[in-house]
Amino acid sequence: MTEALTVTRLGDALGVAAEGIDLNQPLAASSRAALRQALLDRLVLCIRGQSLTPGAYLAAMRLFGEPITQVRQAARHPEAAEIMILSSEDRDDLGDGKRLVVGAHWHSDDSYKAVPCSLTMLYGVEVPVSGGDTQFVNMYRAYEDLPAEMRQKIAPLRVIHRYDSSRKGTRIAALTGAEAQTVPDVVHPLVRTHPETGRRALYMNPNRMEAVVGLERSESDALLDALVRHATQPTYQYRHHWRQGDILIWDNRCTMHKANGDYPEGARRLMHRIIVAGTVPA
Repeated sequence: MTEALTVTRLGDALGVAAEGIDLNQPLAASSRAALRQALLDRLVLCIRGQSLTPGAYLAAMRLFGEPITQVRQAARHPEAAEIMILSSEDRDDLGDGKRLVVGAHWHSDDSYKAVPCSLTMLYGVEVPVSGGDTQFVNMYRAYEDLPAEMRQKIAPLRVIHRYDSSRKGTRIAALTGAEAQTVPDVVHPLVRTHPETGRRALYMNPNRMEAVVGLERSESDALLDALVRHATQPTYQYRHHWRQGDILIWDNRCTMHKANGDYPEGARRLMHRIIVAGTVPA
């Protein structure tokens, strides 16, 4: 397997593709190490050309961390609670019943939890011929390019994150009462240090951030909006065009991402999502 693995850079700002491996088979130690390092270096890793059962997919992703159960019971895969089904047929069943494009606004997964996930895996089981891309931004670079005065200003700031934030840019799925009780408001630093690389990054989620602690609401909104505009500039972005059998793995500790629901009417898009355990942002 070592000789078969090839790794190719994708976007300028972030992204890397790995080919020549079959995750149905055990990987050599050198291949496992190469994949993990590629992800740390390039923040978004695409493993091409996979054909996996839910069980095999879940087992393969344990290479990158410990999978955790999804919050919304209705979205859990019947064969594995750690797999969330994302589909072009998704509806807000507990809300207004309308179609949902999960993740259609810039965000970082799980920031509304006290201990957010570290990585997200998304397996393209069925992808449309056109549309449905996923975009990413490099939050290391976005932070590093800020003026020194701004980095100094935001260094001590902390932000309230809420499942159903008043600032959200897109509709989200309603939770049951029991589910909502598991995700009370939490507070996270605006700048976090990656526990493995030691690099600092903006830690933002425009879909979940409610307010900066200690600032007037108008000042908080202005600051968060300015930082989001800065971080989502094209220079920090990579746009992934899906192929059947792609598995995308990204690091929520130093990226944001968004899904595009622009595939043709009637086209089917089916993704299996896994998240793995993280640590308290610091």
